[in-house]
Amino acid sequence: MNKLSYIPLLLLIALGSSCNKDTFDDTDFLKTGTAPTGEAINFKITDDNSGLVTITPNSAGATAYDIYFGDATTDPVRVLPGQNTTHIYKEGTYPVKVVASGITGQKAEATKQLVVTFRAPESLTITANASLHDLTVSAKALYATGGYKVYFGDAANEVPVLIAEGASVTHTYAKAGKYQVKVEALSGGAAVTAATKEVTIYNALTLPMTFEQPDVSYAWGDFGGSVTSVIPNPYAGGINTSATVGKIIKTKDQTWAGNYIVMSSPMDFTTTKKFKVKVYSWRPGLRILLQLERTGDNSFMENTEAVTTQANTWEELTFDFSGKIMDNSKKLQNILFFLDNGTQGDGSQNYTILFDDIVLTN
Repeated sequence: MNKLSYIPLLLLIALGSSCNKDTFDDTDFLKTGTAPTGEAINFKITDDNSGLVTITPNSAGATAYDIYFGDATTDPVRVLPGQNTTHIYKEGTYPVKVVASGITGQKAEATKQLVVTFRAPESLTITANASLHDLTVSAKALYATGGYKVYFGDAANEVPVLIAEGASVTHTYAKAGKYQVKVEALSGGAAVTAATKEVTIYNALTLPMTFEQPDVSYAWGDFGGSVTSVIPNPYAGGINTSATVGKIIKTKDQTWAGNYIVMSSPMDFTTTKKFKVKVYSWRPGLRILLQLERTGDNSFMENTEAVTTQANTWEELTFDFSGKIMDNSKKLQNILFFLDNGTQGDGSQNYTILFDDIVLTN
């Protein structure tokens, strides 16, 4: 074939291709665009009094949203379609505004009232621990994001102390007595939940121990099956006419059963080293061990024993530590009693005593 026959065909292809022109700089379609429509604002408010609110905008034709929170925050937050933002509010009402922008740059806005209300705290509990005139108070509740106001109940027009969750506050009372401690759990808004707890503040427990002072706590602890109580004196007379006495019963639990009481401070043995105790027993020959210990560490201890000599009457027993305690270095603060130590009791009168007027003397 002649090479010249190709020329007409190439010309036709070239002419045909020159008739179509693709262009990508035509923006006339934007002139027909409109502003976003159907603006909506959805709120999701957490119910834990944190004030956390999730804000979700929605509309037709928007490419971005500027959200104005309606509180002291002045700058808006930009959110893309299908996304949201969160913000923490105090309790109150806020005009939340959303400005929607379309692809043409045209804008539309909408405002919706956001109402944030905090729920009242629930399950409020008060913990109060006394150490003589000092009282330490803490509180716990659900939804108490505003903390707690504590009133100690010993002053007119009292100004409360504000504490946070997990914190405590200590107050010193001027005198012993019963007081109503009030705690208000704060929601962080208007809702408040209040509770009260009666506390008893005692004076120091010192010797002599008479069981007759209403402003002193004679709270004995027991172990091994010993049962101790403070009761009206059922056998007032003889050497003991007082109204109130202590009572110890040794049950058939453990042979080493005993009881104890913690003095307010270590005892002073500088010049006095003998204990005298009035005891009422139902049988002679009952061995009573008096033991002294350091609080929190019973490796520092001393003890001595006395034996009842009479039955059905009050007698005074002496427990002499003269050869055992030389000074106050052991800081002995606890007093313990053991009835027939090493022998199992039976809970009967044979393993029961009344005791009173514990005196440290020389």
